[in-house]
Amino acid sequence: MPFFNLDKIREAASLQRIKYKGLKVPKDIKLLGYTLAEVSACIISLTPTDFQKTIEYPDQSIHDVYIKNVIREEQTDRIYIKLRLLEDGEIQIVEIGSFHL
Repeated sequence: MPFFNLDKIREAASLQRIKYKGLKVPKDIKLLGYTLAEVSACIISLTPTDFQKTIEYPDQSIHDVYIKNVIREEQTDRIYIKLRLLEDGEIQIVEIGSFHL
């Protein structure tokens, strides 16, 4: 069972409230050729059956991991997505910790 509420994650993604954590995530997304709109669409399309596991790190941060098959042009990308939901008052932001094949 995911730690973060998937409906809230999808809602934040629909508003493109997405933050890439670190330097590797934006590079991985660029190498895949995904735009912010495509990353948002991928997150919006997540379902409970895409959920794989929750990871808790020593610094107490928690991330949910999903694997999503995304059909693009004539191929299917099997995307590993590690994310968490950050809340700043009433504003929610999806922070992506991994986004790669």
